[in-house]
Amino acid sequence: MIPRPHKDRFRDDGAVTLPTIFWIPVFFMILLASVELMVLNMRQVLLDRAVDVATRDLRLGNAEVPTHEALRNRICSVIAFVSGCRDNLSVEVFPVDTSTWSLDNPDAPRCADFIADEAHEPVFDTSTGNRVMALRACLRLKPMTGVDPLAMALRLDQAGRFTLSTVTVFVNEPRNTGTAS
Repeated sequence: MIPRPHKDRFRDDGAVTLPTIFWIPVFFMILLASVELMVLNMRQVLLDRAVDVATRDLRLGNAEVPTHEALRNRICSVIAFVSGCRDNLSVEVFPVDTSTWSLDNPDAPRCADFIADEAHEPVFDTSTGNRVMALRACLRLKPMTGVDPLAMALRLDQAGRFTLSTVTVFVNEPRNTGTAS
């Protein structure tokens, strides 16, 4: 007897193959976006902690206000797991306007725009004692991958980097000059 070809058409041996082919890419995209989000959050927490540790002596009034380069090096020495920190970190210190309590930097912060203007020096106003000061640190990083939905949703600069930023506020305590009253 000769088998009929139309009988094979009703077999369901490969019924799982088609849904698997359609759903596997979706699951991989969710997995990639989850890992990207985890790494992004970890970098943000590391930046927040590094800024807090680096500015601790400033907040307590125990140390002189360091230079921009010294503060940047201190923050980068505390951060782990972030490569190229010293090249991609910008730190600004500026006084807070106590009439409006706005944290807007009047001198256009470097991390707000995504055009790298290396000729522009960051604002580093150490000011005098008893002033409320804000410290803004901006770290530009490349996403892990560029194919997952989260990485594609990030706002990138021309070099393909996104910006993580953190702000801390402290009172610039009067410094002890060593003279007794």
